[in-house]
Amino acid sequence: MIKSMTGFGRCENTNDEYSCKAEIRSVNNRYIDINTRFPKSLMTLDAAIKKRIKSRCARGSFDLNISVERTNGNSSDLILQPNLELAEQYRQAFQKIKSSLELEGEIDINLLLSMKDVVRIEAVEVDPSREELIHATVEDALSALIQMREEEGQHLQEDIVSRLETIEKHGEFIKSRQSESVQAYKERLEERIKVLSDGVEIDPQRIAQETAVMADRCDVTEEVVRLGSHIKQFNKLLDGNQPVGRKLEFLIQEINREANTIGSKTIDSEVSQRVIEIKSDLEKIREQLQNIE
Repeated sequence: MIKSMTGFGRCENTNDEYSCKAEIRSVNNRYIDINTRFPKSLMTLDAAIKKRIKSRCARGSFDLNISVERTNGNSSDLILQPNLELAEQYRQAFQKIKSSLELEGEIDINLLLSMKDVVRIEAVEVDPSREELIHATVEDALSALIQMREEEGQHLQEDIVSRLETIEKHGEFIKSRQSESVQAYKERLEERIKVLSDGVEIDPQRIAQETAVMADRCDVTEEVVRLGSHIKQFNKLLDGNQPVGRKLEFLIQEINREANTIGSKTIDSEVSQRVIEIKSDLEKIREQLQNIE
C-alpha cells in the first residue's frame, strides 16, 4: 500500500514532573527534509529525533514543534551561572589599572557584571525522565502522522488504479482496431485511386502491396504490449510495502512514451481519440504521484 507525503500528527503527554506537546506535519518533497523547533535545552536531542523520523519515513518535508513545561508551572529551561574565575581576572586587571594610574574610587560591582561572560546563561540539562517523555510524545505524534499518510495514500491508490484500468481498456480497444484500421485504409486508397485515375482499372496486387506497407508502418502491437506490461509493473509496486514514488514516476514516463508512439503511428481517428484520453489520465496520475512517498 502506498503512502501520501501529506500528513499531520499531534500528541500531548505528561509525567510527574513535565508536560510535553509535539506537533508534526509533512508535505511532498523529492527527498527528505526535517525542520525541528524546540527549546535550546533540547538541542542535544535533535539528531536522535531526526533519526527516528527518517527510520519511519522515506520522503517528505517535515516540520516538528516540541514544547516542554514543568507541571509545577516553572517553564524556564535556562539558568544563570556566574563565572567566578573570569570575574576575578577582571577585578585584578581593574585593580592594576587603578594602581598604575593612581586613580581614585572603588571598583564597582555593576562594572564587573557588565563584562562579557561574567554571568553565563546555560541550558538546564535534560534529565532522563524528561528525555523519555519527549521521545514517547514524538513517537506518538509521528505515528498519528503516518496513519494519516497511509489513509491519504489509500485514497490516492484507489484513484490511480481506476485510471489505470481505464487506460488498459483503451489499450485493448486500440489492439482490436488494428485490422479494421488497415481495411479502412485500403478502402480509402482504392477510392482515391479510382477518382485520380478517372475510372482506369488499377492492379489489385499493387494496392495490396501499398496496404501491406502501411499496415507494417502503423502496427502498434509492440507498443500496446509494452503499455500493458508497464501497467502490470505499476500495479505490482502499488501492492508493495516499500516507498515507490520515484519508481512509479519512471513507469508513468514509459507509459506516456508508448502512448506517444501509438499516436504518431496510427491512421485511425478513433485510436487517436483514445490516445488523447490515455494521456489525459496519465497527466492526472502524474499529478497524484507528486504526493506519493
